[in-house]
Amino acid sequence: MEIIEKKEHPLLSRTEIIAKDSYTGTTPSRSSIKDRLANTLKANKELLVIKHIYPNFGFSSAKIIAYLYSNKKDMERIEPKYAFKKGVSKKEEEKKTEEKKQNKPETKEKEEVKPKQEKQNESKHKEKKPEQKKEGKKEQSPNKPLEEKKL
Repeated sequence: MEIIEKKEHPLLSRTEIIAKDSYTGTTPSRSSIKDRLANTLKANKELLVIKHIYPNFGFSSAKIIAYLYSNKKDMERIEPKYAFKKGVSKKEEEKKTEEKKQNKPETKEKEEVKPKQEKQNESKHKEKKPEQKKEGKKEQSPNKPLEEKKL
């Protein structure tokens, strides 16, 4: 992995990193790129967010744009929630949810008992509306001749 450019953004508490990665076979996953980039930068991979991976067609290389944050609080404040789920396998996500459940003390919720609603106003709901008379064309019986307008 080769670091092409680093830009400091002090107001956002992050560093923008543009890197180039060579690989064999298919484009590597976000998690493997994140691990390799964290090792190259000697940084905490939890503070690293992979924004884009641009593979070069016909070549075994890709351009990578990533952000390295100075602390987790700023990262969670700036990055959207879906960005944290990108590139995370379902197994890792399940492990995190299980850890949260184990760390969270169980609270007993009070069950709300809803009173049974009596059948009120059922007759109102079942009432049929009176049929509306059709306005417009008059139906003419076959026995009566058409009335003509007199001038």
